[in-house]
Amino acid sequence: MKHLFLTTLLALICFSGTAQSGVIYNFSFRIDDELTTQMEVQNKDYKILNLSTIEEMPKELSDTLILISEQMIGELLNATMTSMRPNEDKLLSPALPEHLMHLPANTFRKSTKTYDSLNIFVEIQCHIAATGGVKISFGAKSFSKLKPKLILRIKVLDKEKNEIDSRKVVLKDFEKLRSESFEKTYGIQGLAVNKDQVTRSETINSNDVLRMYVMGLVEAMNN
Repeated sequence: MKHLFLTTLLALICFSGTAQSGVIYNFSFRIDDELTTQMEVQNKDYKILNLSTIEEMPKELSDTLILISEQMIGELLNATMTSMRPNEDKLLSPALPEHLMHLPANTFRKSTKTYDSLNIFVEIQCHIAATGGVKISFGAKSFSKLKPKLILRIKVLDKEKNEIDSRKVVLKDFEKLRSESFEKTYGIQGLAVNKDQVTRSETINSNDVLRMYVMGLVEAMNN
């Protein structure tokens, strides 16, 4: 009986020692102005098109980016992840308008003080550039004029600021962006395949941004 008790106690100690929790303390996300500026253009059929922009749902987009990051990075690290979301009452407009708002923006020092019981601290940097990639196919022989490229960096630190993991991904091919098939959608509707989608938009919208980012995350997880 005593031996069984010691074995059980040892197992619980080992389990608690391997259980991990972490926080995304800094998440910068920049999108070149050329991809997001709202404008009117005239196509060959002489119809005025109002191009899609990320301004359609900035906070909803940021919330979804945080959610998918917590789930996918948590799976990679076998950890339960949370995020240092900004206080909405104190949220200030960023100096650079191309940066997404409503994302974690904290220093490592502040995160370790706020979450002193955690052992994983994650910083994410993502930049979607307007050039360097290939044109996006929008169906009906319609292609974007811009050629987006995604650069994603993920850094994982422990409480002493030692680097646990580091990933960098550069994606240039988003030609089939809107018909990309994801094995997991994590309950996010925007990741479900819609092969019947038809659009005349010649720039990316909020769901395109989400799909680009998830494609980058999937690539980073497989590195």
